[in-house]
Amino acid sequence: MQPISVLIIDQEMEFTSILTDRLNSWGFRAAAANSGEEALEIAETLHPNVAVLGLTARDNRGFALLRMIKDRLPALEVILLSGKKTTLAAINGIEQGAFDVLPQPVELGLLIDSIRKAYAAGRQQ
Repeated sequence: MQPISVLIIDQEMEFTSILTDRLNSWGFRAAAANSGEEALEIAETLHPNVAVLGLTARDNRGFALLRMIKDRLPALEVILLSGKKTTLAAINGIEQGAFDVLPQPVELGLLIDSIRKAYAAGRQQ
């Protein structure tokens, strides 16, 4: 069985690097992108099974990127990572096609569980 391919998208390079390393050590095939343009390019090239997209409270670029991903790659399941006090962001993300919304900082076990569920849901489409 091939490993689940995951694209980590966040502006913070240190975060994407650490999370990518951790997921790879758990048997996933993870790649990182630190901008929307880079994320779309990698997603269209590597065709990951799941994307993990970090949202920031200070802008709406994450939601715009979510819409672009879902428009270009509708089968790609996207998990959003949102900051504290962002209940509205979570609701908005689900309405816009996100598979799941998890709080940041995210617990690795919770994220891995969500990635596996998103992968299973994507395979049923």
